[in-house]
Amino acid sequence: MLTHSLACAATAALCWPPVRGSAARLGVLAPSPARRGLPKPRKALALGLVPLLFVVPPMVWAAGALLGLAGWRQWQARRRSKSGLAMRRAMAEALHAMVVDLRAGGTPALAAESAAADAPRPVAEILDAVAGAARLGGNLAETLATVPTAEPLSAARRRLARAWSLSQRHGLPLADLLDAVRQDITAELRFTSQSEAAMSGPRASAMVLAALPVFGLLLGEGMGAHPTHILFATPSGNALLLLGTALITTGGAWSAHLTRRGAPR
Repeated sequence: MLTHSLACAATAALCWPPVRGSAARLGVLAPSPARRGLPKPRKALALGLVPLLFVVPPMVWAAGALLGLAGWRQWQARRRSKSGLAMRRAMAEALHAMVVDLRAGGTPALAAESAAADAPRPVAEILDAVAGAARLGGNLAETLATVPTAEPLSAARRRLARAWSLSQRHGLPLADLLDAVRQDITAELRFTSQSEAAMSGPRASAMVLAALPVFGLLLGEGMGAHPTHILFATPSGNALLLLGTALITTGGAWSAHLTRRGAPR
């Protein structure tokens, strides 16, 4: 009963319209004729799943929820990894642009502003802080500490502040120091790419092992044993389905953890 209630609440949350601002609220109250009668795909999917709440056993719903949660977490992890690589690559390109401008005779403030104009937002915020510190003569480390920075850029931010401090304290060429920071980031990106290529084989093996129970079910159906009927239509089969799903998702999460340990963060 509790599972059914939670599933109904989740379905209601999916059907709730995304309201943004007063104009959106008015649009919900009085939709235009062009949009009237055109339900969104996720609403149609949610409404189509409502009758299944009273047909599918709770343990089957729990097994499906486990699989969905595991897939969503894997997708989020891959998305964060790709986003981190893209941000670090953008930082390396921005530092290269700054180095070119500094060696051409530009000031640090103008070089940082020029690089920030073509950089994505997380990198541009750091470069804007650099430009402000260069114009006002402030402490870059303290200025960067007030800038919200994503985790993949935290190491680059510390190196940038250290290079700036060395240039201000000892009179070293800022272009050479920034180029050294860029080379460090590029080396990390190269190592990450090599690690991802090396881990592709173990990840493929983990995916094959996770899919073996599905092939076992298909083989059993072909032999006439009807394992799907036992798993989905009997209480003991429901319990085994939930247990097997939990083991598969746990194994997949552990395999993903092992294959991510070699990549720098």
